[in-house]
Amino acid sequence: MTDHERTVAANGLDFAVREHGDGDRLALCLHGFPDDAGSMDPLAERLADAGFTAVAPYMRGYGPTGEAPESDYSARALGADAVALADRLVEDDGYDDAVLVGHDWGAVAGYSAARLDPDRFSAMATMAVPPRFGADIWNHPTQFLRSWYVWFFQLPGLAERTLRRDDFAMIELLWNLWSPGWDYPEERIESVRETFRTDGTADAALQYYRQFVNPLVSDLFRNGRPDPDDAPAIEVPGLVISGADDGCIGPELFVDAADAFAADARVVRIRDAGHFMHQERPDVVAEEVIEFCSA
Repeated sequence: MTDHERTVAANGLDFAVREHGDGDRLALCLHGFPDDAGSMDPLAERLADAGFTAVAPYMRGYGPTGEAPESDYSARALGADAVALADRLVEDDGYDDAVLVGHDWGAVAGYSAARLDPDRFSAMATMAVPPRFGADIWNHPTQFLRSWYVWFFQLPGLAERTLRRDDFAMIELLWNLWSPGWDYPEERIESVRETFRTDGTADAALQYYRQFVNPLVSDLFRNGRPDPDDAPAIEVPGLVISGADDGCIGPELFVDAADAFAADARVVRIRDAGHFMHQERPDVVAEEVIEFCSA
């Protein structure tokens, strides 16, 4: 088993990746916000023990991966990154197949990748964001309150200053709100702060949200309130995981998550866990992911 970091060129970017294991199957593990590739370590280590090679890239714009070409941080670009990374890794290293594991924005990337290339991944496991969030939010008014930070991040200048203030104190604030029962290690949050200190990372992280909200609002004005059933069905088998105590996205938004899939789908709620369930209860989450992706 090997645990190391390297660089993988894909989709016009040089992705810094963390790699665990030497199995015949690839598990591409994608992190979210505010986080970095190291957040996937607890899950990646367990995937490696189960026979996968788990590869966790720093997402476009984050830390050593660098800024996106043409400042494109759209969901489509994130999905294209996932497909291109898997293509390159399978081609170079000869894996038998590839599965995708995504948390938060990594989940968004997974849904996009599945729609871009339904044949690239044999299964996917997503955490903390449901597949039709942009449409389902209109049916859950309280989620607009939970998502206050999304609207705040639309304010240019003020959002950047607030995120950077007191050495990124907002990161810890969000972690405490989103996973209220998690006693996270100091070295974990310091790693994330260090990633966000990298030039361009904070600006890129905010662009993820701006390039999500702008088309959402434009579509609302053009076409009215979206219907979740209008979204293209996902044809990759999917496991969708939520935390029962998630203060970021309410568990009620996951109730109908399986309806987004044309393929087999399963929805799981993890007790005693919040938004960062893969770090809070890694054994439980890993067991679910490994069982689903090995079926």
